[in-house]
Amino acid sequence: MQSDFETEYDKYGVMLYKIAFLYFGNAADTEDALQEVFIKLLYRAPSFRDEEHKKAWLIRTTQNQCLDMLKKGREKASDVSEFSVSHRCDDNDLRLDVQNKIIALSERYKSVIILFYYYDYSIKEIAHTLKISTSAVKMRLIRAREQLKTELEEYNNE
Repeated sequence: MQSDFETEYDKYGVMLYKIAFLYFGNAADTEDALQEVFIKLLYRAPSFRDEEHKKAWLIRTTQNQCLDMLKKGREKASDVSEFSVSHRCDDNDLRLDVQNKIIALSERYKSVIILFYYYDYSIKEIAHTLKISTSAVKMRLIRAREQLKTELEEYNNE
């Protein structure tokens, strides 16, 4: 019989790992962040209304943990070969370049891009998860797309 911890880790671990990896770009910091998140889940989690509430809490806690670690002086690593982008790209160079550009985005844009494109969250779900308005989500998506489009313009010329 699996423990509650193992069940929760099996259910959310991969998703949270991908989110944290996009903040750090390396496995060591990502695993440190996840360890802290799951410790918070085990010992300091609020009571959850339902599974969606728990999932939103875990995503938000993961993002906050990553931001806290970055603020404490941790450097972002540039090794992105460990993470596989799930989008359908034929060109590995483009896939890695897109991933690098997402990692380089500011946290406010990175969060909405990850939730929208990697986890198929609706704008309303993102707003609820990040505790911002739907118009703020839309604006962040627009600005993040513009920034990524500008930085990846070299691929349009090929």
